[in-house]
Amino acid sequence: MKSETPEISVIIPVYNSSAHLAECLESLQKQSFSDFEAIVINNGSTDNSSAVAQSFSDKDKRFRVIQHNHGRQGEARNVGLDNAKGTYIAFVDSDDTVLEKYLEKLYTALTENQADVAVCGYRLYYRKSDKVIHNHRVKNRVYDRNSAMKELLKDSKMKFYLWNKLWKASLFRDNNIYIPDMFYEDAVACSKLYCHVERVAMTDYCGYSYIRSSNKMFKEIKMDGIRINDYINTIPMIRGYLEEKGMYKSVKLPFMNHICHVFLTVPLLSVQARDDLERGLLSNSVSGMGKVIRSCNAPVEELESITDEKAVF
Repeated sequence: MKSETPEISVIIPVYNSSAHLAECLESLQKQSFSDFEAIVINNGSTDNSSAVAQSFSDKDKRFRVIQHNHGRQGEARNVGLDNAKGTYIAFVDSDDTVLEKYLEKLYTALTENQADVAVCGYRLYYRKSDKVIHNHRVKNRVYDRNSAMKELLKDSKMKFYLWNKLWKASLFRDNNIYIPDMFYEDAVACSKLYCHVERVAMTDYCGYSYIRSSNKMFKEIKMDGIRINDYINTIPMIRGYLEEKGMYKSVKLPFMNHICHVFLTVPLLSVQARDDLERGLLSNSVSGMGKVIRSCNAPVEELESITDEKAVF
């Protein structure tokens, strides 16, 4: 029976995922924690995704489908946030699955520890080989705001993922936080949300299956100039919000982990996107790496204009 005010709203953005969407939604249907709503945002799919989602909605009133025909995954998630009725928010990608106690374990960790966010482990699964390649396990622990932010910015124990977490909906609503409609939006959104938490609880339950078609991850993602620019822009966007909330100085050192990773990855990404780039690989790499450096050293008031620049074309 669907509750009018479910405890948890699960947001699933969908774009041409008909091949695997049923598996994703079935994993939610099997949850041991039943007081949830599943909001499927069909983001302009041209395949059978809408029909697959609607078939679940027709049979299970906890599921509902919203048609949305523009924007990227960030905007689709925001549509879900605007329509969510739950006290808590979870995100699941349409080609991933969750284990049976996923919502239960996150809900228990969050409520028993009076936390604002609960984080669980995840497993990396390759569909083609039908193997779990890696289990990203975490330990039971509770962090305060500053220590949680440091761990997030290290992107090691706490990854920059909106999924594998259960969020208090009030973090979004009370602080007017929306997910930027860009690639790598998770890093920016998570960093903003962590500025407002009091406590983050981690549970050792490994309950989210992050599914890839094969171990050739870079071949699955078409790299281009827009994607590279968005990756670089996570730096000025995150730094700007941390500065605004007075947290940047205290977390600057762990943030360098993300900065160094972007800096060193720009040349590799430029090689992958070479067919899309108007300028040479060396020129693009130098320009992109230069933007990373300026994002670290520029005055705060210049960060927005740096974000608007196209370092890679």
